[in-house]
Amino acid sequence: MSKLYGPELSKVFDEIYQGFIDYDAEQDFYAKLCHDKKVDSVLELGCGTGNLAPKLSSEFKEYIGLDYSDHMLYIARQKFPSGNFIQGDMRNFHLPKKFDAALITGRSTSYLLTKEDLLNTFVSIFEVLNAKGTLIFDCIYATSFIPYILDNPTVIHKSKVNNIEYSRTSKWYSKKTDLSLIHWDSSYYQQQGINQEFLGKDTVIFKVFTKTEIISALNSAGYEVMKTLDKPSYAFDTFVVVAEKSK
Repeated sequence: MSKLYGPELSKVFDEIYQGFIDYDAEQDFYAKLCHDKKVDSVLELGCGTGNLAPKLSSEFKEYIGLDYSDHMLYIARQKFPSGNFIQGDMRNFHLPKKFDAALITGRSTSYLLTKEDLLNTFVSIFEVLNAKGTLIFDCIYATSFIPYILDNPTVIHKSKVNNIEYSRTSKWYSKKTDLSLIHWDSSYYQQQGINQEFLGKDTVIFKVFTKTEIISALNSAGYEVMKTLDKPSYAFDTFVVVAEKSK
């Protein structure tokens, strides 16, 4: 598992991303998509440290957040004690009830490293959705991200939270045999005044899919794509897919 989601850096992740992402806007974005589909119950996969949980829990009759990392879930429960969080692997999980909508947030689809992982995830979610249930998730644009990292192998992103300045130095590279598998080395720092402190380093592999690959996997799993939405982020362009259980 990535150190970012383990005991070494999970708290760093929670703090630094508060400055990277406008979570109020994220909450509103996903809540509106769910309201548009008139859902009552929501399952969030890759819920991380629970940043979307308060609004989703308050606006829908039922909310459950699922994440692979116990350390991320520990922080989520500390921040939002009344939330309903469970540990699980989105590629293969089972729940005793069904939901109107499932969300995969935070570009967590990038940690599905094969087409088989992607298909298994969609199938597992299919089994816990009600008839005509909705799947909503975000992805990185493979067609724009791969050229971007080839031109920008090292990028620094900065974040300021509670008067503490954080920075992340990212180094990206991919092998010529498979440009869609991205090796990501990241180093994290915090600075107060003139003093800079090294917080830790993480190395992980993630995958970027094309829209064609995503839609093909959804169709194979029994979904119909209703729409896709462009969704810029602090680092690179992403898109959101809204699909409906069709079988």
